Amino acid sequence: MNDSLCPRWKGHPLLSKKKAKMQQLFMDRRVQLFLGKFLGGELDVLNPVIKKTGYHYPGVEPFVDDPDESESFLSMLQEHGLINSEVVGLLAQCGNCKSYELDRFTPSRRGKIEKTEKATWRCRDCGALLDEGGLVFQQVYSYNFSKRGIDEISDRLVVKPLRDFLRERGYSTKSPGKLLGESDVEHVFDILASSGNPKEGMLAMDFVVSEKPVEESHVASMFAKVYDTAPLKSVLVVFPGLTRDARMLAEQYKIDVVETRNISSIWIELRKVIPPVDELRYEPLDVMALLSLPDHLRKTATVTSNLGKATANEISRKTERARAVESGYLNQLVRMGYLKKEREGRKVLFSVIS
Repeated sequence: MNDSLCPRWKGHPLLSKKKAKMQQLFMDRRVQLFLGKFLGGELDVLNPVIKKTGYHYPGVEPFVDDPDESESFLSMLQEHGLINSEVVGLLAQCGNCKSYELDRFTPSRRGKIEKTEKATWRCRDCGALLDEGGLVFQQVYSYNFSKRGIDEISDRLVVKPLRDFLRERGYSTKSPGKLLGESDVEHVFDILASSGNPKEGMLAMDFVVSEKPVEESHVASMFAKVYDTAPLKSVLVVFPGLTRDARMLAEQYKIDVVETRNISSIWIELRKVIPPVDELRYEPLDVMALLSLPDHLRKTATVTSNLGKATANEISRKTERARAVESGYLNQLVRMGYLKKEREGRKVLFSVIS
């Protein structure tokens, strides 16, 4: 079997069209991450959660941009034979306004019998009184994964070999994973890996699957997240590879890149940039390391060391540089492994590794 993630489909035009649609699925990171949950044994059956306003699927919502897209996303996967559905119930709606907000209605027995005696439901939203004929019943589904469908494409799913490699190297992984940045914005990475204690250093990983070399925008997007969250190590895995300009940008941003066309060779490439978990650690800022830093970073590191633990504002007052500038230097030192960054409430504190 061809291990390339971007094969050239040949043969019958209808078969080629079907294969091309599947190829588009492989390039959708939402599909990769969601199906990776199944292959990793973290998700088996996706059940709906019923609430007053209807129902939703919490298990799929982390993988779509809008919770309202959950069912169309699941329908797409079912259309391609990757998941199966089963009716688990019927949900009643108001036939007048389609609201799920219905109450049992008990008519008064006093006086003359009115037409409302036949009504058994009242809609909270529009106030309509309804009998069963005035209700609309919507089928609600649960979803499970198609083993046959997954087996057919398992060698095209990137996230599983990436997580398998990290676990083999001793890491605990979460996919997708979230990190709160200094800006108070929560950023999502495709995979977060650590020793189990995030304070000892976090590895952040994103991946891109494309039919052609990946351009600078993907590198810049990852750097924006890395700059704000300052993980100890950041890795971008790219199929089939980066353009020359994107590669130069990744080097400038200090983002490690793994470029490969074949899943079969990915472990070899990953070993070149990802150490075993016990080697992913902050480095003590000794005299030799301090002297090796450029002047602007040395000043930041020295002031931070003198303060012990401080915010970017406190450090900028000592260095007499703008806070935004100082924040950039501090995050650079965090990425180099010389400073530690942690939160205490709403404060972001920096300290020297001892």
